[in-house]
Amino acid sequence: MLQRPTRRAAAALAAIMLPLTAAAVVPTPTAAAPPAPGATSADRGTWQVSRVDAVTWRVAWTAPGRLPLGSDRPTLAGAGLGFGAPTVSADGRTVSATVRSAQRPDPADLDVLLSGDRLDESGLDASRATAPLAAGRAATAPYTQGFAELADDPGVAGPFATVASDYELDPVKLPGMPEPVEMVGHVVEPAADAATGPRPLVLFQHGRHGVCYDPDRPRAYSSDWPCAGRFEEIPSHLGYVQTQELLASQGYATVSIRVNGINAQDYRLDDGGADARAEIIARHLDHWVDLAPSHDVDLDRVVLVGHSRGGEGVDRASIQIPLSAPYRVAGQVLIAPTDFGTQTAPYVPTVTLLPACDGDVFDLQGQRFTDYGRDVAPDDTSLKSSVLVLGANHNFFNSEWTPGVAAAPSVDDWFGGENRSCGTADPRRLDGAEQRAVGATYTAGAVRLFTGDDAVLPLFDGSRVTAASAGDAEVLSHAVGGGRDVRAPGDEAGRSLPDGAASRFCRGTASYAQRAADCGRGITGQVTPHWTTSGERTPTHRFLEVSWDAPGQRAGLVLEEPLDLAGRRLELRTLVDPRLGHVQVDVRLTDADGATAVVTPEGDGVLRALPRGSTKIWGQTLLVDASAAAGIDPARVTAVDLVSRSDDGRVWVADVSAAPEGLAAVPQRRMATISFADVRRPEGDGPAPATVDLPFTVTGLTRPARVLVLTTGQSRGSLERYVLDLAPGQTGGVVPLAYQPDDERGARRYDFQLTAWALDGVMTDQYVARASVIDDDRRGRG
Repeated sequence: MLQRPTRRAAAALAAIMLPLTAAAVVPTPTAAAPPAPGATSADRGTWQVSRVDAVTWRVAWTAPGRLPLGSDRPTLAGAGLGFGAPTVSADGRTVSATVRSAQRPDPADLDVLLSGDRLDESGLDASRATAPLAAGRAATAPYTQGFAELADDPGVAGPFATVASDYELDPVKLPGMPEPVEMVGHVVEPAADAATGPRPLVLFQHGRHGVCYDPDRPRAYSSDWPCAGRFEEIPSHLGYVQTQELLASQGYATVSIRVNGINAQDYRLDDGGADARAEIIARHLDHWVDLAPSHDVDLDRVVLVGHSRGGEGVDRASIQIPLSAPYRVAGQVLIAPTDFGTQTAPYVPTVTLLPACDGDVFDLQGQRFTDYGRDVAPDDTSLKSSVLVLGANHNFFNSEWTPGVAAAPSVDDWFGGENRSCGTADPRRLDGAEQRAVGATYTAGAVRLFTGDDAVLPLFDGSRVTAASAGDAEVLSHAVGGGRDVRAPGDEAGRSLPDGAASRFCRGTASYAQRAADCGRGITGQVTPHWTTSGERTPTHRFLEVSWDAPGQRAGLVLEEPLDLAGRRLELRTLVDPRLGHVQVDVRLTDADGATAVVTPEGDGVLRALPRGSTKIWGQTLLVDASAAAGIDPARVTAVDLVSRSDDGRVWVADVSAAPEGLAAVPQRRMATISFADVRRPEGDGPAPATVDLPFTVTGLTRPARVLVLTTGQSRGSLERYVLDLAPGQTGGVVPLAYQPDDERGARRYDFQLTAWALDGVMTDQYVARASVIDDDRRGRG
């Protein structure tokens, strides 16, 4: 998450950026350029604050023009205020929400936030968070220097001729959307006579982008659905043809589906349209049940690929599709995805591509698919991999979102100046063709991995390898799952006694405040995908922080149970503090008998801080060959310490793992799910306190489970956060929400909102719900 200065709301900003909401915006596909410095308040939009009742206010901000149609969503924020769900007006300009407060909220203390920027402030926060390019930057050594080239390159075309076709079915009605959604697919597959054997199916879903454009007027767009008159649909689903053709040449059937109807209407939905996108995926897969025999498709090996909000839709589909379905999801590739619900798909292998110069999903929230996938199910052996692509933006993975090659006008989503980090003059910055090559290579590699080819695993597990087909792109990776024995700080590991170095366990939170518990205390202007922001209510993880001021100092972890490194390698997912720069370390291993050995990790133990001004603090993989640890029993390692070799430094260790050479088998199961539902009830007269019961359903629960619940609306600005414990076999329940009824018409209305996050044993499905208490008093009573 990004920490950046705001007004007086800065310290509490994340507390009100609650993921309770999923407001979306209506049209255009281009991002609005910021007004010039010194712009007037009218140029920055206008605020309106109006009273709803004695303690409730409606706050609205109206932009000078339409908000950009991208994957991130606008959020209202203000110090000490708990906003309800924001909504966006039909004209795509006004963001509004209700808030409970004894005093009228002051617009001077409010902000509206989108893609890392305060829209109501002059300038661009994303620009201020990046650095000017340093002299000689082009000569800076690549982060992949010394990486080996993978012999079996997944980006190389296969031997099969390919053919393309299209289908269009009757549009379908989806909940919460007045207009039907199209059922259109672009198919690229091996030629009918190609001797491929049964072909796995790869389904692509694009993300949230513009919907309708006028080919004769470059700046003319429409938010109306369906597109009418001169307006044509933007063919976002054709943006992955390069990857489809590559996969088809290698023996896979592929289809890319269009979801413009969802993009035009998902502003109405609390989850940003994730459930609708999952539903449309299931509808297309149902169609492929009929197509499979004639196309030689093996529906037991389906891989889903989703970009942007399409990534979150893919993940939701993987959660929802049962093993009893006539098709099985073998894995998923998420490209620059949103994860508004902080969800992950247990037992489904997942690769998440994170573009370091993403100007839309600016906070790289897709990292959650890996981090939260680590702990939800103890027996989940599916790989969860994150792949960081330096120099990549959000849009260029899709050719129809790339200037110069797209049918409709499009833009580079990264803003911040040509001569700044991630700007077009940055030598690490990828152009459209380069970025699509990376996307094709790593998507094809993940598909091969999920369908049984472990030869490409080193691209995804933190190994120091690269693929020639990805060109000069610098790509880093790390992973959990896949058969790793993972030990998390504070859970399965305690602190070892430091020698010279300083160490502590800290909460995965970044904040301006110097709070001792936070890992990122005092960090500003950085995106920290592994951490929440100060006051954010999503669950956090603990990290081991180690700092030193001289070579030879030591600190680390004592493991509760011995770690077996015999025939395995040791991996440490490690974040480097960019304020102190690159670090160099050795690793000391201690066995159960007290014997020790110091080993130099691969790459001579060097971990470089990510490029200055890239605004990212992200976990790199420190790799240790345990077979080089002479004199200890590698099967019984009880402590892992970092030994400093650089003059100073600070790192945070997310976890340590014993990684096998190949992938472990994945259990054929799906995680139990919990869904919350809206409810309305009459207020009643009192005088005794009353409750409204917000219902939930649970499906498939066979073990104890825990869910973190956050509710708002009980009283002025109140928040309540607690753990909901579920029992094996439980199929439902209620969350009671207390309120005080009265007999005065219009005196008070209660609107509660609930958001839930899975902790362990279950995964959320519908994670946002509302309870409304309706005033039923007649005028004049009391």
